[in-house]
Amino acid sequence: MSFLKQLKEQVQADIEHVLDRNDKPFQTDDGKYEAESKKLDKQLKLWKQSIEKQRKLERYFYQEWQDAKKMASKRAEQLEIAETAGVEELIAQAQSELAAYQELASEYSDSYEEQKERVKKLEARGRELEFLRKKIRRMQLDFIARTEEAKLEKNAAKWTYYAEENGDLDGYEEDENEQTEESEAAALKKQPSFDAQIEELKQQLDKKSDVAP
Repeated sequence: MSFLKQLKEQVQADIEHVLDRNDKPFQTDDGKYEAESKKLDKQLKLWKQSIEKQRKLERYFYQEWQDAKKMASKRAEQLEIAETAGVEELIAQAQSELAAYQELASEYSDSYEEQKERVKKLEARGRELEFLRKKIRRMQLDFIARTEEAKLEKNAAKWTYYAEENGDLDGYEEDENEQTEESEAAALKKQPSFDAQIEELKQQLDKKSDVAP
C-alpha cells in the first residue's frame, strides 16, 4: 500500500470519527427532551384535573355563601314578624338562626374569596406550564432540525473530501502525467497541418503578386 493511499484512509477515518462523535450529544439531548416532554404532558393532565376540582369548590363556596345570605335575610324578616306579634319563643329562635346564618354567610364569603384567589394562581401556573410545553416542543423541533443538518453535513463532508481528493490517490502521479500528455496532444491538434500552412503561404504570395505592378 502506497504512502498516499495510507494517508487518504487515515484522513477519512479521522473525519468519520469526529463526525460520529459530534452526533452523540444530539442523541442524548433527544432522550432528555422526550422524557421532559412526557413528564410535562403528565403534569398538565394532572393540573387540568386539579384546576377543575378547584373551580367546582369555588362555585360551591359561592353558592353556599349566597344561600346563607338568603336564609339570613329570611330570618331577619321573620324576626320582625315575631317581634311585632310579641311571641318570645319565636323571637328567640329567629334571633339565634339569624346570627348563625349571618356568621355562616361571612365564613363562606371568606372561603369563596380565598378560593377565587387560589384558582387565579392555579390558572396562572397552568398558563406557565402551557408556554413551557410549547418551549420544550420548540426545542424538540430545533433538535430534529440540528440532527438532520448534522447528518447531511456528515454525508456532504465525506463526498466533498472524495471530490477534493479526486478518487484514488495511488494513481495521482500517473493521472497528472496523463493530463500533461493530453494537454500537449490537444495543443498539437490545434496547430494547423504542414499542408495547411503551405497553402496559407501560397495564398498570401498570390495576393501580393496580384497587387504588385
